[in-house]
Amino acid sequence: MVSPADRNPKCRKLAFVVAYVYAVYDHLVNFISNTEYLILETSILNFATSIPDFRQKIRIHDLWLLTLGQGEKIPMKKRRWQLLQVESAIACNLRCVMCPWPEYAKRAKNRGIMSPDIWNAIRPHLPQVRSVDFTGGGEPLLQPNLLDWIREAHAAGCETGILTNGLLLTESKAAKLIEAGVDWVCVSMDGATEELYSQIRIGSNFDRVAENVGNLSRLRVGKIPKLMINFVLMTINFHQVEEIVRLASRLGVDQVNYKQCEVIRGERGKGYGLFAGQETREIRKLKKSLDKARRLAKKMGIQTTAFSFTPEQQPVCDQDPRSSLFIGYDGVVAPCINLALGGSTTFLGREASLPTVHYGRLPADDLLELWDTETSRHYRERFQNRIQAHDARIIDGLISTSASDRLKALKQAKEAMPTAPKGCDVCHYLYDI
Repeated sequence: MVSPADRNPKCRKLAFVVAYVYAVYDHLVNFISNTEYLILETSILNFATSIPDFRQKIRIHDLWLLTLGQGEKIPMKKRRWQLLQVESAIACNLRCVMCPWPEYAKRAKNRGIMSPDIWNAIRPHLPQVRSVDFTGGGEPLLQPNLLDWIREAHAAGCETGILTNGLLLTESKAAKLIEAGVDWVCVSMDGATEELYSQIRIGSNFDRVAENVGNLSRLRVGKIPKLMINFVLMTINFHQVEEIVRLASRLGVDQVNYKQCEVIRGERGKGYGLFAGQETREIRKLKKSLDKARRLAKKMGIQTTAFSFTPEQQPVCDQDPRSSLFIGYDGVVAPCINLALGGSTTFLGREASLPTVHYGRLPADDLLELWDTETSRHYRERFQNRIQAHDARIIDGLISTSASDRLKALKQAKEAMPTAPKGCDVCHYLYDI
C-alpha cells in the first residue's frame, strides 16, 4: 500500500518534521515532569497541525500515524464545533452531598427540563457539530425526549453521550439508548460498596445502579457504547480507589475516571476536595495510592483518567471555548457550565466569585449569531492567543542546544501566555484539577 507521504512531497516533508520534533521530544521527557510531558505533547501536536496545508486535511491522530508510516488517511469534513454540551435537564432525582447545583435546580423553570423548542433551535446546526454531550447540572434520563434527540444527533454524524447517576438506567432504557446510537455512557459511582455509596449519593440504590450498569454492558454490541464510571475523589471514599476498579471489572466497564471535587458554589462542594495549591506529604501519599490503583486497572484491562492534585496552568481547559458551547436547560448559551451558572466559589482554598457569562439565549437568538457575538469572540481569541504564545516558546526551547534551556522554555511558555478571561482565571479546570 502506498502511503500519502509517498504520493505527496509536502506530506512527506511534514512527516519528517514531526518525526524529528518527536525525536527531540523523546529525549527531553527524561528531564521533565509528567504534567510537563503532557503539555509538551499537546504543544507539538498543535504546532504540527497549525501548518495551513494540512490543518484542513488530516486529523491530529492521523498525522501521528502518518509519521509512523501507517496506512491511508481518512479525509474528515471540518465541523465548526467540536462539542455542544446540551443540558437536557438540570433537574435531578438525587441529593448528592458534594453537588453544587441543587439551589439552581430549585429555582429552575419548567421543572428544570429543557423544552423541545430549544432543541429545535439546535437541530439545524448538528451537521456542524462533532460531539454532543446531553449532560449538564442534572440527570439527563429525566428528559422525556432524550432518546429522540440522541437519535437525531447520531443521524447527523455526531458522537453522543450522557453522564448519568444510573438509577433510571433500566434494562429497557439501556436497550433503547443503544438503539438510538449513543456512543458513550458514563455512570457516577463514588463508592464501591452499598454502605459508602449511600452516604454520598443520597436517594439512590447501589445494587440497582450496579445491576443497571451490568445490563448495559451485557446488551451492547462490542464496545459501543463505551461504558465508564466517574469516581469523585473525596476524603470519605479515597480508600476505595482500587475497589472501584474491581467493581468496574465485575460490571464490564471500560474506563474509570478519577475526578477531583473541583466545582464549588457557596458551601455546596466546599471542603470535599483533596487537591491543594502546592504539593504536600499528604498529597504525595494520595498520588502514590492513585497511581497504584491505575496500575491495577491497567492489569485488568480498564482504562483510567485522572486530574492533578496541584495546579498546573494550561493554555486552555479541556472544555476549550474556541470550539465548544454550553447550552443550558433554559436555552442560555455560554462558554461552559461554570460560566453559565456563576456565583461564589472557592478557588485553591480562597474565596472567589465566578461571573455569569451568557452569549444569548435560544430559541430567541440564532446559534450562529451567538457564536459571533463580541463576548464569544473574546473568549475564543484570548485562548487562541494563549496557545500561540505558549507553543511558540515551547518550539523555541526544542531547538535549543541544552536540556536546561528547554526546561527554561517550559517555564517561560507559561509566563508568556496572556491572562485568562475573567472567570477562567479562578476555575480549577484551567489548572488541570
